[in-house]
Amino acid sequence: MRTSRTYKLQLSGQGIDQFLACHCRVARLAKEFIPYGMTLYVAMSLLEASDPADIAAELESPVCNALGGSSNRFVGTTSHLADLVEQVGARLADSGHCGRSIATWRLYNVGLSLLLSSEDGELQAAYRRAAQTNPVRRSR
Repeated sequence: MRTSRTYKLQLSGQGIDQFLACHCRVARLAKEFIPYGMTLYVAMSLLEASDPADIAAELESPVCNALGGSSNRFVGTTSHLADLVEQVGARLADSGHCGRSIATWRLYNVGLSLLLSSEDGELQAAYRRAAQTNPVRRSR
């Protein structure tokens, strides 16, 4: 069984800058050196906890749209992220708030957008949820 995978982000220059800013913020709050994939996992953990109506609105927001672009970046994390993304997508489709299938990279950008606007306590809780499924390897 594969325990890790590589995930593709489609970002603009602004999206890359924001991802890196989010990564630093999560790492500072966690007081850990974390892999880039953990930042994506935390973003998707925030998305999982969000109301489908809020996710649908965020898909159309100027911030989310500005994050997307033609620059492909890849991050590695646990294969559990694919299940999490599938659950979020199914819940969004079942809610009726989106009439079409949503590209996975757009869901990643919505999660990143939510991470940008999250309060520190909310972000720390999302990190703890993500760390339970996707433990950070500590150096010895």
